[in-house]
Amino acid sequence: MTMNDAALRSGAGYIASTRKMLLGGTCVAILFAAPAIAQDAIEEEAVTSAEVMQLETLVVTASSVATDIRNAPASISVIDRTSLEQRAVTDLSEAIRTAPGVNVGFGSSGTRGISIRGLGSGYSLILVDGKRVNAGLTTLRHYNGDLDWVPMEAIERIEVVRGPMSTLYGSDALGGVINIITKKSSERWTGSLTTEFLQPESKATGSTKRLNAYVSGPLIQDTLNFTAFGNISKKNPDDPTFSDDIQTPRGTEDFDLTGRFTWTPTDNQVIDFELSHGQEKYDPYVAPGEEPATPTTIKRTTASVRHVGEWDFGTSTITAFMENAKNEHEITDRQGNVLGDGITVRNYTLDGKLAMPLEFLWQQNLTIGGEVRYEELDDPENLGKDNSVIGTSGSPVTDAWTAALFAEDQIEFRDDFRMTAGLRYDYHDRFGSHFSPRTYFIYDATESLSFKAGWAQAFKAPNLRQLDPNWVQTSRGRGCGAVGGPCEMVGNPDLKPETSNSFEFGFYYENAGWQGGLTYFYNDIKDKITSARIPSLVTPDGTKYVQQINVDHARSHGIEGNLTIPIHPDVTWTNSFTYLFEAKNLETGMPLSADPELSLHTNISWQMTEKWNVSTALSYYGKQVDYTLTPETLVAQNVDPYFVADVAMRYDFNENFSTKFGVNNIFDSQPETESNFKENGRTYFISLTGRF
Repeated sequence: MTMNDAALRSGAGYIASTRKMLLGGTCVAILFAAPAIAQDAIEEEAVTSAEVMQLETLVVTASSVATDIRNAPASISVIDRTSLEQRAVTDLSEAIRTAPGVNVGFGSSGTRGISIRGLGSGYSLILVDGKRVNAGLTTLRHYNGDLDWVPMEAIERIEVVRGPMSTLYGSDALGGVINIITKKSSERWTGSLTTEFLQPESKATGSTKRLNAYVSGPLIQDTLNFTAFGNISKKNPDDPTFSDDIQTPRGTEDFDLTGRFTWTPTDNQVIDFELSHGQEKYDPYVAPGEEPATPTTIKRTTASVRHVGEWDFGTSTITAFMENAKNEHEITDRQGNVLGDGITVRNYTLDGKLAMPLEFLWQQNLTIGGEVRYEELDDPENLGKDNSVIGTSGSPVTDAWTAALFAEDQIEFRDDFRMTAGLRYDYHDRFGSHFSPRTYFIYDATESLSFKAGWAQAFKAPNLRQLDPNWVQTSRGRGCGAVGGPCEMVGNPDLKPETSNSFEFGFYYENAGWQGGLTYFYNDIKDKITSARIPSLVTPDGTKYVQQINVDHARSHGIEGNLTIPIHPDVTWTNSFTYLFEAKNLETGMPLSADPELSLHTNISWQMTEKWNVSTALSYYGKQVDYTLTPETLVAQNVDPYFVADVAMRYDFNENFSTKFGVNNIFDSQPETESNFKENGRTYFISLTGRF
């Protein structure tokens, strides 16, 4: 095991509770730090570019084995620990939204979602250390997505793979994969505590308080290590009266705690035992004189065991994983009879793989593996109801199991030309078999320049609700498709998976601190699942019933790129952009998601001294791609372009204590009021970190 230096970052402190105190504290910090900063500037020795060591960035999400990012057989971005520490964000969606091809759009009821390459949040698979997060199935509303079950303090990096990855991960990875990778165990005891406060200028955005902790070290040297991390945070709800009464984000009260034992019985074997529990509580805004509404509370518990073995013939990995998520609330029928105490999703997964280096004709890295997964949904609120379409009722519990086999081979034809080929076979007990192939080529034109091209097929399986004929759920409009809302959505056991053909090609450049790339991508989706074009039934009171069907043909394509410029050994300028040519349903003409046609992100990080860092960021969001203002389309389009600017400053007093402060959305920029999506308003922040 190797000590993770990033585990030394973070800590404890005290934060101001009002804007006046915050600004005053910031000024005091600058005044006290000024002499030390000046001294550091005098004593600091110049670092020449020749002395800068450029290290490889290894990624684990884009292929079956750890690979240098330049040779990764996919388009991938890494948000590392340094990037996370330079900013203050309300949630992880803001931390990754500056990656090429990524956009943070709206969800229902003012929530947010991650869209990759214009496909919408439903096509992005979220992983934590390679394990699925599936808590979102407990609710269709009041949920910020599957990203916020890990505290910022515990994250080593976030890998964002853009493009289909069904060959390795099966369903739901049609648009891409976001893998949150936590810090590894440390060989000596180390820990950190960070307290952070984000205070908006007005009640249009709720304030945020957060406390993160991390600790890791050996219980038995070189044999047994223990790691624990946790988070307590609270964000007040946004006041909709400041936002033209659009659906604004609810307040959240989050808690999560994880413990992990890492056992090394021999030099070539590592076994991790991990247990985690968390809660996300969504509190709606309460106007003066109103009765508080019932909050949405989602609790999630996971347990896993992972064995990694290094053998003479290769590396084996076996993981057993359990997830239990529950949306807790009292469920009653129209007569007031109690039907249940919440909606529960259970997920049990056993997967394994064996990676083997081979020398047959060419140098190869062959990986073979498999997976068995069982999923159960207990939903007395929406399942088992009387279905007026088919005239029956059913059970509130539904389940499904899948099994899969996959193989991936990385073949090095020459030192400068490599191919990755993969094939996955999935069997689903509801809709049968499905194959997902992919091929990817990398050609090194020079030591600094590589060209990449790939093709992949992927699929997105219907979820347990959509496959159940006795799923009956009310939609206020978005789920009703072309018939308009409100309506009752009903399931369909004859649904097929959505499938895609995706292509991409581009180049990657890296030399002397310069790093950049440009990629064209094309996604063609068939059998898209949507609500029927006409109501299956209209009840006497006018309620429309629409069944889920496979009819749509969708497409997205565009270009994305990034460029990092080492202006000076102490100044780094990073840039990224996404331009969507098209992202729409080809049959209805409606946009697939609330993504801007053009988005640009630029950031300058200046290491003024060894202890003092300043970071400035500017983001541009253009007009909504394929924007149309009709009842059938999404209601969260960006009508006109707008900018968001941030500034952050970090000062390390010593190796055990640091502070960070600044302003997000300096100019308080917002989309036009026609939009049903809002940015967080101008927000001042400060954090204090202590570590040992």
